[in-house]
Amino acid sequence: MERKEFLKSIGSGAALAITFTCLGGCTKSNLTTDSPVVADPQTGEIFTIDLTASSYSELANNGGYILKSNVVVAKDLNGDYVAATVVCSHEFRPDVIYRNDEFYCRAHGARFSLTGKGLNSYGSRGLKVYKTSLDGNMLTISV
Repeated sequence: MERKEFLKSIGSGAALAITFTCLGGCTKSNLTTDSPVVADPQTGEIFTIDLTASSYSELANNGGYILKSNVVVAKDLNGDYVAATVVCSHEFRPDVIYRNDEFYCRAHGARFSLTGKGLNSYGSRGLKVYKTSLDGNMLTISV
């Protein structure tokens, strides 16, 4: 059976549904640099990390980082905490990590400063960074 005959046999509604499903799968992700992070609407808080928890031990060392709730959180080489979206502005892929005291996208090599400024052509659109605040052993990430 040829495609045209097949589409006739299943009806136009089903054909339309299949077409949109296929086309949707062939486009870039619908992520944006802001979409994957959810913040408390009143406080702007995204999440809080207890730095004494073993699951966050990477943040004890300068240069260490973690990925949590679509955010990369790092302790930079000066010992300050920084945070940014994991979604790269180049092609909206969730591949941003912390590397060599900058944010880096593993997908295409986009590089960003710790303030979110693009450092190469792939990073020219910049990167969404978040506020960090430390209260004792509790690190809060917010918009």
